[in-house]
Amino acid sequence: MPRGSEKGIMYEKEGIKILHVDDEESQLLFTKHFLRTLDDSIIVDSILDPHDALIQVNNNHYDIIVSDYKMDKLNGVQLAIQIKKKKNIPFILYTGHDIELLDSPLLSGVDYYVKKEIDPSHYHLLYNRIKLISNI
Repeated sequence: MPRGSEKGIMYEKEGIKILHVDDEESQLLFTKHFLRTLDDSIIVDSILDPHDALIQVNNNHYDIIVSDYKMDKLNGVQLAIQIKKKKNIPFILYTGHDIELLDSPLLSGVDYYVKKEIDPSHYHLLYNRIKLISNI
């Protein structure tokens, strides 16, 4: 669907491109579904393995990274640190863990935190954070 025009040429506004990393496939599916429901211009690449996410970041452009904290191979904070060594991409830690349980010095590389909740209304908070820090 065209979103604007310039000198008679119709174009679509590019959406926010998100890399979502979580080792639970259901979380990837639900998050992608709810974010796309809130904004159909959002592009979400979903990755189960944080090491694969590092490859994706090196080979693609992303406006923001959204990552779970507790994953088997590499936790979300470790992933943020690895990514920030190469690219300055905004990073949201998106986890069911309380932030108070995470040691704040360990949060280097993480720009924001959003807590997963059972109630799907938390997807609105995640979406608003994404919009706020992506500046698109």
